Amino acid sequence: MNARSNYRYALILGIIPFFQIGAAQTLPAAPAKVAPAPSSVGAYDWFGRAGWVCGTGASTSSAATKPTGQCGGIFSGPFFDLEIGVMGPQANRSSVSGYLSTNVWVPLIPFQKLGNKYGVPLVVGGYTRMFETGNAVDYGLAFAHPIDSSHSIQFEVRDYCADSNPAQHNVVFRIVWFTGLPD
Repeated sequence: MNARSNYRYALILGIIPFFQIGAAQTLPAAPAKVAPAPSSVGAYDWFGRAGWVCGTGASTSSAATKPTGQCGGIFSGPFFDLEIGVMGPQANRSSVSGYLSTNVWVPLIPFQKLGNKYGVPLVVGGYTRMFETGNAVDYGLAFAHPIDSSHSIQFEVRDYCADSNPAQHNVVFRIVWFTGLPD
């Protein structure tokens, strides 16, 4: 073969794939992808929530350290909670104390960016009036996990810091069950 026939041979071999592509049957287009619906964050999808809270922990002060428990009801709206219940015993004060607590909560990850079914971490904090003990500032971390589109379970650790005589910390590990409230 000479150079001219090598050139023709290479040209023909180069053109053949273009004819094969043109003669190929056209494949149907893939179906358009539909954006998935945003996943639920459970009761936090609702404007209002109500639920139950229970927990256990310890009450510590210079006078004594005692195990403590807590149970109550909670009503929550956008970025606030109102809670009423009983807690006790407190260090060197009373066996059981009723409490009224108002708190704010802030998600550490915006709900819109979550897009998953796992939940959202929260920072919580506010003011608590413990009727047998005194005033307390409470603060902590929580993790709200959706159960379905209208229920969530929330795991918390919260410190109720009371500046009473004696000053004390009531550290409680809490579980909260929320149900979304219809408008």
